[in-house]
Amino acid sequence: MKKVLTVLLILILTSTIVFAEGQSDKASGEVALKWWHHMPLDGAQGKLFAEYAKEFEAANPGITVSIESIPHAEYIKKIPTAIASGQAPDIYGLSYRNLYTYADNGAMSPLDDAALKALGLSSFSDLESQWAPGALDSYKIGNTYYGLPFQFNIYAYIINTKHFREAGLDPETDYPKTWDDVYEVAAKLVQKDGDRITRQALSFPFEHSAAWYMLELEPIMRELGGSILSDDQTVCLINSKEGVAAMEEIKKRFDLGVSDSNIAANLDYYNEGFPTGKFSMTVGGQWGPPRWYKNFADVTEEGDFKAIPYPSYPGKDPAISTTSWAWVVSSTSTEKDWAWKLADFVTLMPSRNIIETGDTIPRAGWSETEGAKTIPQADFWEEMIQYSQPLANFEKYSEVSEPLKRAMQEILLSGADIQKTLDSVKKEIDLALSE
Repeated sequence: MKKVLTVLLILILTSTIVFAEGQSDKASGEVALKWWHHMPLDGAQGKLFAEYAKEFEAANPGITVSIESIPHAEYIKKIPTAIASGQAPDIYGLSYRNLYTYADNGAMSPLDDAALKALGLSSFSDLESQWAPGALDSYKIGNTYYGLPFQFNIYAYIINTKHFREAGLDPETDYPKTWDDVYEVAAKLVQKDGDRITRQALSFPFEHSAAWYMLELEPIMRELGGSILSDDQTVCLINSKEGVAAMEEIKKRFDLGVSDSNIAANLDYYNEGFPTGKFSMTVGGQWGPPRWYKNFADVTEEGDFKAIPYPSYPGKDPAISTTSWAWVVSSTSTEKDWAWKLADFVTLMPSRNIIETGDTIPRAGWSETEGAKTIPQADFWEEMIQYSQPLANFEKYSEVSEPLKRAMQEILLSGADIQKTLDSVKKEIDLALSE
């Protein structure tokens, strides 16, 4: 299978490069493309994007690519303003969480038959075959695709192998498979001085954004057969029996004494807490271990972190979350074909992208490339995509996630009654969904 994927990737790269070369003299006069992103120009991504632009221009005489880098906080405000004023760029980066809003507003151009033809493809099956299975789904509404991912994050569980060995556990065989296993293992991993926890087995991302709360909550609800919202996203279901059970599951870490809510409430959970050994198991992404080994070289070494499937209930598949950004083409662009060619070109080199930026582009076979060797267990992360769904893919993301974050804080930090708290937050979210 690995060899097939590798060959497929080579064929994709070859056919696309040949196509690009065949198109290099077909620009009608001078074509100017405007490209916006939110990465710093002097950062790894910004520098690589600038290289891609020059290479695309060289391969396509008559094309000029103008890049504008806009700080993230300003970017998310400037894009809608530019669209409303008719000044939108030809190609820009978009988070999957904004897909519905931008599609409803008619701000994006779909990957339609004309776009496929511009990319040298004859069908959507051809398009899908160029990407890891399911990787394009985050940018699909109904049967229509709208974007090509350039930053794709896959989440599962990650364990500290040193802690496991210190506790007499083999990280290769004794890692938790079910939620019952999580707490059985956690009881062996937690360290205490009397009744006081000195090292947590698990923690909770109180200091981080609502997305991290959803990374804890949503997979458990999915495994239980529930969901945060109804299929049509008009009703909040968080106070269902599945929602209550999911919240009880999360709260167990504090109830069973393997986590300390006071420690967790003041801990930089992901950027510093887990990689420096302040707790033993975490929700994490494929970009985590390479970053931790680099940023904390004085306290980590290769092999300290092992990714495992998200714990599940007996007989259930793990429920994996993904987050992503993709290149989309403005509906007002007068050069849509060339804009899609640029989007395709800058997602065509997943190995180079990983090596130079650390970001995953989920083209078919990416996990078998030279660049993927810098990501421990790359094949594992690709395998997890089959169990994945885009995290908290709500049309009204903030109106749902922020009240849920507050409700989880009340339950986990203040001991609020789970059912009553979820009943209350359901009413608040339902009101927001109806507006």
